[in-house]
Amino acid sequence: MENFSNKNIENNCAEALQSSCFLPPKEVICKNMKKIKRISAVISAITAAAVAALSTGWDECSVSGADEREIIPESSTGTITIYPDKTASEISPYIYGINDKGDMEGVTATVVKLSGAEISSYNWETNFANGGTDGKNRHIDYPEKAYSAGDENAPGKLADNLYVRSLTGNSPMRLLTLQMMGYAAADGSGVVSSDELSRNTRWKKVLFSKEDTYLNKPDTKDNFVYTDEYVSYLVNRYGSANEGGMNGYLLDSEPDRWAERFSVLGLEKVTPEELVSRSVELSSSVKTIDSEALIFAPSLSGLQGCINLNNQTAWNNRSGADKEYSWFIDYYLASMRKREEDAGVRLLDVLDVHYFTEATTPMGVSVLTGSGDEARAYRMQSVRTLWDSDYTENSPTVLLNKQFTPLIPTLQASIRINYPGTKLSFSEYDFGGGDDMSGAIAQIDALGTFAKEEVYLACLSPVSTDYSFQKAAINLFNNYDGSGSGFGSKLIQAENGGSSMNSVYAAADTENPETVRVIVTNKNLINPQEFEIDLQTVRYSYTVTSAYTIDENAEIIPCDAEMFSSRSDNTISFEAPPLSAYLLVLSGSEEHSEVPAQTSETASESVTADTEATESMTAPSETVTSADSSVPENTGTAGSDSSIAVSSGDVNDDAVSDGSESGTTSISETLSESYLSEDPDDFSEAAVTDSPAQSGGVAMPVKVIVSALAAAVGLGVVYVLFFDRKK
Repeated sequence: MENFSNKNIENNCAEALQSSCFLPPKEVICKNMKKIKRISAVISAITAAAVAALSTGWDECSVSGADEREIIPESSTGTITIYPDKTASEISPYIYGINDKGDMEGVTATVVKLSGAEISSYNWETNFANGGTDGKNRHIDYPEKAYSAGDENAPGKLADNLYVRSLTGNSPMRLLTLQMMGYAAADGSGVVSSDELSRNTRWKKVLFSKEDTYLNKPDTKDNFVYTDEYVSYLVNRYGSANEGGMNGYLLDSEPDRWAERFSVLGLEKVTPEELVSRSVELSSSVKTIDSEALIFAPSLSGLQGCINLNNQTAWNNRSGADKEYSWFIDYYLASMRKREEDAGVRLLDVLDVHYFTEATTPMGVSVLTGSGDEARAYRMQSVRTLWDSDYTENSPTVLLNKQFTPLIPTLQASIRINYPGTKLSFSEYDFGGGDDMSGAIAQIDALGTFAKEEVYLACLSPVSTDYSFQKAAINLFNNYDGSGSGFGSKLIQAENGGSSMNSVYAAADTENPETVRVIVTNKNLINPQEFEIDLQTVRYSYTVTSAYTIDENAEIIPCDAEMFSSRSDNTISFEAPPLSAYLLVLSGSEEHSEVPAQTSETASESVTADTEATESMTAPSETVTSADSSVPENTGTAGSDSSIAVSSGDVNDDAVSDGSESGTTSISETLSESYLSEDPDDFSEAAVTDSPAQSGGVAMPVKVIVSALAAAVGLGVVYVLFFDRKK
């Protein structure tokens, strides 16, 4: 048997190479192959040493996590720029609402609202209701828990519950849902069948106008329930909207799902024409009794309802001019506006929709109800469907109807075109994760989005029983120190460089502009982020005076001020651990030189010119007053052309504009030159100062080891090639 020694291998290799091409003699080739073997040996030895060296200190360089897997590529650094002198829109105080679905202890909500399938069949005269298919078609005594004392047979106990809870929680706005489906439960005696006899004997018809004398105690012996008599009863009991009573009324709940939920009634799906007709009649009845009450409608169940009322057949059968509307929202707004002109009174004050995210992970797990790291990662991205045109969530509705997202700008555009002056609300919404920090971060992004997109009202409607982290997120905006301190009433421009793995929102109070509050989130699951906040201003020198975070128990706790490094160039740096959120209170002192008079005048003139130009083309902008028992008069244009897209979790330079279709110059564009180019030297130090954010995320010991090994390999190769004379 042939001996395949190293010598034989070298000779055979050389002969084979020479036979195939023109090469030097085989002695030369074999000699060089010997050197290659020695070079390989050197590299192998050094590599082994490298592995040993790195393995001893690897624990210090790695970051532990749930499964050490980056589901979405994570960021090691976060660069944030805040412009304290560039305030944008007023933040509506009514975006911090909640639906009264469970335990409301510990949450500071500015709006309280009742929700549930039962509300569409509620009989205010007797307090009976039916939960539909969700409640196994049972008639029940609703609400089962009454907060009002006295007569158990008193009408309107549902309103009493709402009123008492709003007073207990110091919520300045109360919204009550009125029944528009057309049927109310006649008793509380359990399951209802779908036969004709049950429909005639166990239900009562709901009429919007009694056209007779209103009674303080309704007649429960007749076959009808009158909605206008209900409103009259409420006004007599609590006062009108501007007297501390019910501030507004929702025209039922999710009409696009009536037929599905209340199949025992044998209802056909409501058509666009029917819904408009009912809305007009009920709204007119309410306005006749309480002209100051706000009307919220149509409270659709989600994006699909906004598109075609969840009735594709009826939507396709439109005729004439109605076929020109691209989605149901356009049709509804335009129709309500036309009927307003006929009635002589505004019939719709707030366009209201419900939004429960339908996003799923790539494996099909719902982020609304799912658990695990993938659901957590995609949950924190799902809020982008509300505002980000570059984002497409993984859900059939969005994938098939991408032209209607991002949702809020699309809704605002419909309002501007079809019914100017109408506000926008999300009276029920949820992104899930109520018992998890990812849910708190998604909730923070939802509230920040509502603020920057000028949403008028929003109420969390949690799907989970435990929603402690979502309540903590609301409190971070509304009561972060337990003493009623809030995020602020005026939004400030803030940018994060377009990162999808963090978000930033900034605000101040009109009466205290030198104090800026900043909320920052880290959406990384396994890695911390080194944040550097650059405050672009020459008015004040900012330092962190206090800071708060949400801990693992869903409690808001103060942070150690030493974790925040403030420098003289108005930059602040700190490290945020994975899945975390912080609120920083920045106090400004006038240590910088004052802004030159020319700059101030230029900024003032620019803002004035921009405002005048915008007002000449749009309705007057809305002023949101402080929260009290009354609701600001509906004098503004929600989402008007002068709105500014700012303070986003994921923004790019193109997004910071006024969103105007008229070409009006945005305030941010007007002020950028006067404030940022006045004295570039003021910020030059920030541009050249080293920081952890510039290190690329590689630990220094690793850099030293790798550099040394590379040098060793190079020296070994040079030695073998040029100095090693072994034969």
